[in-house]
Amino acid sequence: MDIINYTVIYCALALVDSCRSNTASSSEQRTQLYTEADHLSTFPSIEAIDYYTTHTISSIRVTPYPAGHVLGAAMFLIEIAGLKILFTGDYSRENDRHLIPAQVPKNTKVDVLITESTYGIASHIPRLEREASLMKSITQILNRGGRALLPVFALGRAQELLLILDEYWGKHPEYQKIPIYYASNLARKCMVVYQTYIGAMNDNIKRLFSERMAEAEASGNSDVTRGGPWDFKYIRSLKSLDRFEDVGGCVMLASPGMMQSGVSRELLERWAPDQKNGVVITGYSVEGTMAKIIGTEPETIPAIMAPWSL
Repeated sequence: MDIINYTVIYCALALVDSCRSNTASSSEQRTQLYTEADHLSTFPSIEAIDYYTTHTISSIRVTPYPAGHVLGAAMFLIEIAGLKILFTGDYSRENDRHLIPAQVPKNTKVDVLITESTYGIASHIPRLEREASLMKSITQILNRGGRALLPVFALGRAQELLLILDEYWGKHPEYQKIPIYYASNLARKCMVVYQTYIGAMNDNIKRLFSERMAEAEASGNSDVTRGGPWDFKYIRSLKSLDRFEDVGGCVMLASPGMMQSGVSRELLERWAPDQKNGVVITGYSVEGTMAKIIGTEPETIPAIMAPWSL
């Protein structure tokens, strides 16, 4: 398998998604900085390379390593005249449900580290504790007859949450009559990539894939293995809210994660008046966004979507 293809696919999907919010604003006007056509025009310049392989460009040596952030993300060791620079965006050294952690270059003294620092020096609660807290929040909403809205980023966090929810539903029959949906066109497109590159993921995914293979062999049903761990038993993809029968409790993963507009914002405004419903913020929130505002538990929120009826 050509592992770096994952990086190229990740970048392409992320770029297309970013077209939806690439605006600069002033007091007079909002200007779109780039278009999807601009993104597509860069594709001929992309060269697929593999993790752990070193490439020399004008005496500069570049080696990519897994970053552990999302499928295909890479960090780069850059060597210039003996100076070693490690350059990376978001990264994760934690073992999660589907990704291998970031791989730090071995036996290498890095002189300069250039990195994103979203959380700075903050210490995270252990993953299993976070998962338990997540499921407690969701089930509390369901137990009072409400709908749980989980605003998510379409790539990375959404897939991790789907694995957690599908496993929990499998272990708790009392919730299996309550539907789980994910409403994101981009997340649905990304799922094809996740179904294809099982070999790039961690031992947990490979184990789940082997179990599905065994199930298929025992039942004689080859369709079981088509997506392996990504063919969820208790989760449905929702192409449009027009097809959504908004009755009774449910769990809804919807993008965008910041809830500035789109499906997640529409559902927030639709469900907010009913105190039985709840929102579970699943990731980082930027100052000034609705996701950040919700964290302050305001009594009212501004409505920006078209009128709706319960």
